[in-house]
Amino acid sequence: MSIDPRISRAFDADNGFPLEPHLIVLALMGSHSHGTYLPPEEPDAVDDVDLMGFLVPPLPFHIGLPRWEHWRLQADELDVVIYSLDKAIRLLLKSNPNIVGLLWLRENEYIHTHETFELLRSRREIFSSQAAADAFAGYAYDQLKRTEAFDLERMAEYEALTKAIRARGPVAEVLEADKAKLEHIARNWSLPRETVSRFRKLHHEHFSGYMGEKRKAMVRRYQYDVKNAAHLIRLLRMGIEFLETGQLRVFRTSDADELMRIKRGGWTLDQVKEQAERLFGRIEEARARSPLPPRPDERAANALLMDIHARVLALSPEP
Repeated sequence: MSIDPRISRAFDADNGFPLEPHLIVLALMGSHSHGTYLPPEEPDAVDDVDLMGFLVPPLPFHIGLPRWEHWRLQADELDVVIYSLDKAIRLLLKSNPNIVGLLWLRENEYIHTHETFELLRSRREIFSSQAAADAFAGYAYDQLKRTEAFDLERMAEYEALTKAIRARGPVAEVLEADKAKLEHIARNWSLPRETVSRFRKLHHEHFSGYMGEKRKAMVRRYQYDVKNAAHLIRLLRMGIEFLETGQLRVFRTSDADELMRIKRGGWTLDQVKEQAERLFGRIEEARARSPLPPRPDERAANALLMDIHARVLALSPEP
């Protein structure tokens, strides 16, 4: 596989340096890597092509004032996020489920790899720890809250506020603003401060994971978010397996069909909640008997990060 030229062009334009020479890895993630992808011709398909990468930015971003942490592209079917390697390492040390999964993919899911990526992947065990219990359960709990959050009146309010804000400027500007900038936006866009604050609150608490009208229609039809429900069950099962075996099974072999059935609305919300309750209990049991160490090896992770930085930037590693 090769990197989609849309990604390379957008990255270069946004960041001022070329992607490929600095890219450590770019991989297929999300439903493709889980084996639960629903093709666009399916009535309930809302899956994007999710890609994640790590890179080492150029030297000025290490020794100068500017810092480079991440970049995102959402265009057509593409949903791409690329992290600096140092940010990725910090997230790996926290057992972030999305980030950890990149180190446990099948070979055909890696679109681009630098020669140093195998060094990173071969040391993936230094990031494995019982911290995965809190990380996977925390992400799963967030999915549960989103799954249960459906309310027709609240959705109508959110859509009306979104429309009002889009008529005046970029939604992302409102979502990313600090308190002072939010006041400035409200004043310049002739919007009440309460309007932009309410929009942000609804977005962050209930609608940040939604993707377009088709997914909203599914939520209305099933009265809960079936895609969040599938993520919830998958995350808990993966976390339990990881804690019990030390192996992260990203590609789902035993339960892919069941997860796709949930995504198609085949479970009731009560079934989802009942299964989740059992799995939340099991993840704590798995932590108690896990062969993984209590904490990741931060010292080894730091040495690995410096080694890869030195190799990519052609620096002499410290003695």
